[in-house]
Amino acid sequence: MQRLTGFMKKLVVLASVCVCAWCAWESLSAWISESGGEALLFAAGMGVKGAPEAGGTPAPSLSPESSGTAEDVNTGGDIPDDGVVPFHSDLLPGFTATPDPSRSSGPVEEIQLDGGTPIANFFVRDSTDSGTDLSAELLESPDVHIKGDGSVEVLIYHTHTSEAYSKEDSGFYYTDMETRTQNQDMSVVAAGEELAKALEARGIGVVHDRTVNDLAYNGSYSRSWEVIQKNLEEHPGIQVTIDVHRDSMTTESGVKYKPTAQIEGRKAAQAMLLAGCDASGDWGDFPDWEWNLRLILRVQQKAQELYPGLMRPLSFSNSKYNMNATRGSMLIEVGTEVNTASEARYTGRLLGEILAETLLSLE
Repeated sequence: MQRLTGFMKKLVVLASVCVCAWCAWESLSAWISESGGEALLFAAGMGVKGAPEAGGTPAPSLSPESSGTAEDVNTGGDIPDDGVVPFHSDLLPGFTATPDPSRSSGPVEEIQLDGGTPIANFFVRDSTDSGTDLSAELLESPDVHIKGDGSVEVLIYHTHTSEAYSKEDSGFYYTDMETRTQNQDMSVVAAGEELAKALEARGIGVVHDRTVNDLAYNGSYSRSWEVIQKNLEEHPGIQVTIDVHRDSMTTESGVKYKPTAQIEGRKAAQAMLLAGCDASGDWGDFPDWEWNLRLILRVQQKAQELYPGLMRPLSFSNSKYNMNATRGSMLIEVGTEVNTASEARYTGRLLGEILAETLLSLE
């Protein structure tokens, strides 16, 4: 009887062990089914590098239909609302773009433009032969006095409103690509909008005039002059006028240059400030060009302090480009047609921060 009792106890223990083992196997099977091969690697002590911790959100992955850009992954193909795309996500790892062999294409070269004559902490390309002492002009105070109380003091406009950017950073371009667009989310207007937002965030009142001035390319500057005068009449407190453009650079061999800077871990389209000059006085209506120059030199200096590499060398040339409108007029080129709209928008935001710091520091 005692032996039978001992046997029955052992049998109960064995049955309990079997039940526990069966339950454990069911749980393990369900986990493997949900987690796939990564679960087996983890169980074997070879967890996948970068895999999310329990309760974390898995990293996004590309579907076969995705074009491979961060914009597609993050927003379903739309430009991010804030205009900022992380530098490492402009082209996701493993994505290789291949041009359509049925379309003519050319290479894009990403570069950072520099050079020129050193002035303080930045460079200037002076093509005026005016003999202007730029170092001395930098020390002169601009004739701009921003209150920063929300009243309108800055006008942003676009002589070539339709100048377009690319949606994707593919490393090539099609020779039949559209370089102009009426979609203002993909044009210089988008960069201007980010610039306006950044200024307004610092209390500087802005009018961003989105009037299309280049449906016919000839006469664009005459039309944008009318836009300036209309806004000066409506907002007599405007002291600074900013014409936002984008550039285009293509070599004889068909390579398109994409001027780019890395700012705080993100790609930004390099920008260029242009200051006009009429040292000879031949135009007769641009006597205040030196006042513009003094402000633009200050902006370039501040840009180099805050975001080194963002700006191309300042261009000082025998030109007017409607910069005779005020004593605080400037023209800014943001990237080229092979920079992405997101890069241009990010640059617009950075330019806003630079300008706000400059304008609000003036006495």
